[in-house]
Amino acid sequence: MEKSRVKTWAHLSLLAANIIYGVNYSIAKAVMPEYIKPLALVTIRTIITALLFWITSLFMPKERVSRKDLFFLFGCSFFGVVINQVLFLTGLNLTSPINSSIIISTNPIFAFILAALILSERITILKGFGLAIGLSGVLLLILQNGTPDLGSSTFLGDIFTLVNTISWAFYTVIIKRMVEKYHPVTVMKWTFLFGLFTTIPVGYSQWSTMNWSVIPINIWLGTGFVVVFATFLGYLLISFGLRRLSPTIVSTYTYTQPVIAAYIATLMGQDHIDIVMVMSALLIFTGVFVVSRQKINSSIL
Repeated sequence: MEKSRVKTWAHLSLLAANIIYGVNYSIAKAVMPEYIKPLALVTIRTIITALLFWITSLFMPKERVSRKDLFFLFGCSFFGVVINQVLFLTGLNLTSPINSSIIISTNPIFAFILAALILSERITILKGFGLAIGLSGVLLLILQNGTPDLGSSTFLGDIFTLVNTISWAFYTVIIKRMVEKYHPVTVMKWTFLFGLFTTIPVGYSQWSTMNWSVIPINIWLGTGFVVVFATFLGYLLISFGLRRLSPTIVSTYTYTQPVIAAYIATLMGQDHIDIVMVMSALLIFTGVFVVSRQKINSSIL
């Protein structure tokens, strides 16, 4: 009973995290780039989130992390903080909230591929079919206007988002053994601290040229949501989910993001839903369902 309750809380943590992420697309889009540049926002997110995790750790039992694991967390920070933060916000700045959320919903597909390669999970024909269906949805979205213009900002934003998705999937696979070994707060405080070594130099050029005095209160509130909810709380909730569930199950919750993001973006007048987006989403959801369903069936057998 206790084990079942813990898993229930893990599922609820993942659901809460993905609801936050679904709302975050439109809020982050409203913040950038008129008031805060994407790379400057990356720097803000990383610095404040690192501080929040280290402050939180002061109220918890001290946990010693081995030198070997610190080196491993340094590598994890590159994929889970640096690439994820930089390419997500840069991509979102160039494309639409709905496009971004649909592409990111392919995360379960890449997570499963990487889990198969790294954790030796078996790929069956049905699973491979599911992967192909999901990827076709991404290609439909990116190629919706014919042969893409490599100079198109939307195309580049979609590509940045896709690379970010692959990086995040890799991160969720490799970070799992760390959140099983240490408390998630311990893992996150080191991961974000190491991320500062790259994100600060990357964001400094945009940070140093901004006029911070003209930023209105609503933009600061939006930035606060991005930092506190979509970064600090989001990463923490995902880590709690990974502690008890497999990376494939954790990533499957990503499919909720396009639905939430589309609803919020439409309400805010940032985007509109068209038939290509609906078809892309259906293909992606079908692919995710086939992969996840096959995984469940395999575990039963």
